[in-house]
Amino acid sequence: MSTHYYPDYNSEGMLASHEIDNGLVSGGVWQPINVQSATQNFPIGTRLRIQDRTFYYCKAASVGTLVAMKAGHADCVEVDVNTAAAAYAAGVNEIIVLDTDTRAANYWQNGYVWVMNLVSGVYQHLKIKSSNAAEAADNQVTIQLYDPLPFAIPASTFVALHQNPWSNVAFGNSEYMAMICVPLIPVTANYYFWGQTWGPCFGTAQSAIPGAAAADREVYFGTDGALMAGVDVDALVVMRQRAGFILSNTTSGGDQFYMLQITP
Repeated sequence: MSTHYYPDYNSEGMLASHEIDNGLVSGGVWQPINVQSATQNFPIGTRLRIQDRTFYYCKAASVGTLVAMKAGHADCVEVDVNTAAAAYAAGVNEIIVLDTDTRAANYWQNGYVWVMNLVSGVYQHLKIKSSNAAEAADNQVTIQLYDPLPFAIPASTFVALHQNPWSNVAFGNSEYMAMICVPLIPVTANYYFWGQTWGPCFGTAQSAIPGAAAADREVYFGTDGALMAGVDVDALVVMRQRAGFILSNTTSGGDQFYMLQITP
């Protein structure tokens, strides 16, 4: 899997070439951070570093439009199922699990599987390289792993499958999903884009402008992805997800220029 992307600029600041950490992008074209694409150009979850900012390659959810400068939710699927009625030895790179719904091929690609071995008490958390299609609920699905099983697992072992967190970014108002990135532009449903996760960023204030109150430097995400000032969060019973901290000198009033701190 290609996880790091380093654009190469010439002396005039123009893009000269693009490479990922283990070679050239196969079949992909350069997609600027301010451009969405109906065609996938990079593996979902590819990390892009441009100077002091970090981006991850994402896919928008199938419903709605992502709003620019508001954080999008990680609407990633999690299912609790069992492996097929077969034991798997340490060192194998494939396991067969039951799924609870129909799935397209590679639906679980670059997601994770958590294996709970109730016999030995040894738990395993592994990254998924690819998966075949599930044609019906509880269909047997072959999961290919990047790394072999470090420990054997018995037949019918409980597992939890988690989708790639950048593969289904949704926008809306939710109290049960975490923020995964901030799109710099409006993003159409099912389109691919670079979502910012770290570095200087600008946001939309939910109510009070962050930094307006003395010593109020921390910022948090509201349930719709807008920014909340720390003084607003202090009054809540349940803590919101931290977004980062205000960068501006706010002696004369608040500001939404902040250091985004989701994923470096």
